[in-house]
Amino acid sequence: MVNLALLSAFIPTFLFVSVTPGMCMTLAMTLGMSQGVRRTLWMMWGEMLGVALVAILAVCGVAAIMLQFPAVFQWFKIVGACYLGYIGLQMWRAKGKLALPQPGELPALMTRRTLFSQGFITAVSNPKG
Repeated sequence: MVNLALLSAFIPTFLFVSVTPGMCMTLAMTLGMSQGVRRTLWMMWGEMLGVALVAILAVCGVAAIMLQFPAVFQWFKIVGACYLGYIGLQMWRAKGKLALPQPGELPALMTRRTLFSQGFITAVSNPKG
């Protein structure tokens, strides 16, 4: 049986944490400036699917499973931290590739699939979730 008191505390907290600016919002802003608003919608579809997946898994009790197996949870945190370090290193090495193009230059457009997967992966790996 679902504990309604717990659920009534979980849902507003989850919504508040989801709407506060973070990795996904920063990605949306960056891609909105470099790819355009319409193309960024593909990233946002992937992001919404990723957030929905995290929400559904949280409601289904993944946290309870992780509490039963703390070693798995520890490895999950380590892998997530390594991924975030990898993303940070890639951004550092990009040396302004995400910067706005100079006047008269056209930005390099990403494929819809790349935008969608980037949004999904960012949402699923977001530590706020």
